[in-house]
Amino acid sequence: MAHGLQLFDAHGDIIFSTDDITWLQVDQFEVAANGTASYNYPEISGMTIITQIQMVNDAPDDQEAYAPEVTVSGTTVSVAPYSGKSSEQVIVMVLAQD
Repeated sequence: MAHGLQLFDAHGDIIFSTDDITWLQVDQFEVAANGTASYNYPEISGMTIITQIQMVNDAPDDQEAYAPEVTVSGTTVSVAPYSGKSSEQVIVMVLAQD
């Protein structure tokens, strides 16, 4: 391990390692309601990429609110409303792990 943190138990076994469970935040961007976006991150090629979304200005309780579809293909993250649905404004976080 070149950088990071490891914790060991009394027997010398690793019980926590930032190599195993730490995700790097690569980007954060906002997508307008019913909007689309697509971003490419070639610098994280070969890493595992996931996303997390947070809805902004959610619909009132008496209305349905739909999050957009977020897809990861290679190093490209794309966001678009599901077919036939409207979507709420969201903040998308892009995370990567080596």
